[in-house]
Amino acid sequence: MKFKFWLTALLVFIAAATANANNTQPVDLVRPMMGTSNNGCVAPVAAAPFGMVELCPDTFFSASGYIYHHGHIYGFSHTHKSGVGGTDFKDIMFFPLSQPAWTDKAQCPPRVSSRFSHDKEHVEPGYYRVTLLDSNIEAELTATKRCGMHRYSYPAGAPRQLLIDLKHGCEHACTIIPEDDFDTVKLSYIEMVDARSIRGYRISNGWAPEQHVYFYAELSEPVKGYKIYHDRNHQPNAKSAKGCDVRALLSFGQSDNPIVARVGISPVSMEGARRNLKAEIKTFDFDRVRAATRNEWNTTLSAIEIADADTQQKEVFYTCLYFAHLYPQLYSDVTGEYRSSDSKVYRGKFNYYGGVFSPWDTFRTQIPLMNILHPEVTRDLAKTMLEHYRHCGQLPIWLLAGVETMCMIGYNSMPVIADIYSKGVRGFDAEALFEAMKASANRDTFGYFLRDFRGARYYNQYGYVPFDKEITSVSKTLEYCYADWCIAQMARMLGHDEDYATYIERAKRYRNLFDSETKFMRGRDSNGNWRTPFDPFYSNHYQPDDDFCEGTSWQWSFFVPHDIAGLAELYGGEEKFVEKLDSLFLVSSELHGPNPAPDITGRIGQYAHGNEPGHHTLYIYNYIGQPWKAQHRISEILYTLYNTNHYGMCGNDDCGQMSAWYIMSAMGFYPMTHGEGIYCIGTPIFKDVTLHHKKGSLRIVAPKASRENCYVQSVTLNGKPYSRNYLMHDEIFKGNNTLRFEMGNHPNKEWGSAKENRPPSMSDRE
Repeated sequence: MKFKFWLTALLVFIAAATANANNTQPVDLVRPMMGTSNNGCVAPVAAAPFGMVELCPDTFFSASGYIYHHGHIYGFSHTHKSGVGGTDFKDIMFFPLSQPAWTDKAQCPPRVSSRFSHDKEHVEPGYYRVTLLDSNIEAELTATKRCGMHRYSYPAGAPRQLLIDLKHGCEHACTIIPEDDFDTVKLSYIEMVDARSIRGYRISNGWAPEQHVYFYAELSEPVKGYKIYHDRNHQPNAKSAKGCDVRALLSFGQSDNPIVARVGISPVSMEGARRNLKAEIKTFDFDRVRAATRNEWNTTLSAIEIADADTQQKEVFYTCLYFAHLYPQLYSDVTGEYRSSDSKVYRGKFNYYGGVFSPWDTFRTQIPLMNILHPEVTRDLAKTMLEHYRHCGQLPIWLLAGVETMCMIGYNSMPVIADIYSKGVRGFDAEALFEAMKASANRDTFGYFLRDFRGARYYNQYGYVPFDKEITSVSKTLEYCYADWCIAQMARMLGHDEDYATYIERAKRYRNLFDSETKFMRGRDSNGNWRTPFDPFYSNHYQPDDDFCEGTSWQWSFFVPHDIAGLAELYGGEEKFVEKLDSLFLVSSELHGPNPAPDITGRIGQYAHGNEPGHHTLYIYNYIGQPWKAQHRISEILYTLYNTNHYGMCGNDDCGQMSAWYIMSAMGFYPMTHGEGIYCIGTPIFKDVTLHHKKGSLRIVAPKASRENCYVQSVTLNGKPYSRNYLMHDEIFKGNNTLRFEMGNHPNKEWGSAKENRPPSMSDRE
């Protein structure tokens, strides 16, 4: 115990001393308010890396719970999805009050709030502070992985009160099946354990049905009085209440001392929450916990060192690196217990990352980044996916609070698994996961969704998903093709030749939806007829006449990352394909249709950087011998579509995917495909970056890099000329390596353009 105390103190002291010596550290450059306006959907959470707790003020009851331009705070709750849509979470709300009139009221109001100002608000990794203007109470928040900590400083002479609200954020009464998109309380419970402890739980339905959140809170002072409410009515002499609307008001009397609450949460039980609290926060010293979490963040962010002078781009980089480390979200107790999609409790000898996990978003860049920086996390993520399959018969589609939401299309655990395994991460049952990949790729229905949802049987029957059988049929077909290619790569790595032949053939089915007349991917019905009329600018969000998920045919026609060479052949050769790709950025940015998908944001022509399906598109130029065009567009996006203010993201961060795209692209390379360990070379924007990984380091040097000097003139790897426009994982992430770029303000059309210097496509191997 004493050793741990002094070790923590020493680490905090070293962190502070180093900060003073070097002026700024990575943690000092993070701007967590970036993207907190509508598009980014970011919340200024107090959290630890990958933590279960994201403690944050709620200014809004949808999406992340926080929108920058809203002027009231409605409470501080322990669970959030920063950068993600949907209404779930915002569980276990605490709110400090200073209202003597409450003492005599028999009924509490349905909602409390206070005005606040951004001028009296401060946020940094692991810490949030604000002054509530209506009461002049200062609220401070910090967190560990499974626990939150609050410190409330009240005005002198004011009554100190604390409301705990388990109905907060839920708009409906008790129901078993959620109505529309809002959270509903199924059952909640609150209990005064003793004068300094309170516990309870909330079970709710929403985007993810039956979410369990249990808590155990300990207070820095004994309460002098309390009131338990059920359905907003005071329950005299009651120490507990159970129902759909339960709350507690704690009174501490008058004093100059702040009230500190330390709160453990758990998906398993109140006892699990207590154990988490005892393991992670043993003190009421708020500043000590804050400093330890700050130090953890600084250590995490220091995995990538940028030697350049501090600039806004450097701030954007470290902010994105911070956002990317919030997910996948831990969802198991210190005992290893977790709750899975079947609502049962299991115990594992690993960290269960089922709290928030969105493969559709993160397979593209965020998971590949974690495979470089945190293979121990992606190893446990692989175990999480396998356990989820064993309990539910399906690899994850979109996990929230351990529950399968079935949100988004495709079966995108496949590229996640293929990337994890191809990057050399081991310590999980790869053969069992491979069998799960095959089984999940052919499944139509799932659990409580007693209807066809995936369209897999149509995909196998027709070679594509017909639009008269499923909505978003073209997008589903294209994603299934890519997932099949990833299954084939897993089969190749495991030596399953027959399976490889089966799935590599399936991966060619994208050709069935290419219309050679319009030169677009286009919907077909079960009789083989094209969707008529056809408009490549058309989007009608999740409606029967929309063949594309959160996009248009313009964006989705390029989603064949595994076979760019084959796609170019369909267009009539590389020259015509280049013309089409160029036109993506030059045509009108307008959208047609009665209800265009709101996610199609950050448009340059019809390229939409604000949503994930297009994130690979810029790097297609590497495959067709014109990497300088990619370099120009990538630089444009890095400098214009990201900045540190609250409008700093052109689309939802989506579990760190938007952020991870920036991180990888700003360093100068990007994971185009999954299962091969290939990175396309782009354009580095920093002069000197060192990435530390488990097997050594990669230093990326580009002395002349700038917005104007965005074009690669030449590259060397460990001092030797490098002519390929792509890199292999094993050649840069084993040992210590140096990648050097010579940059200029005019394209070098010779570098990386020859066929032998381009990344391989599926068709190149036929």
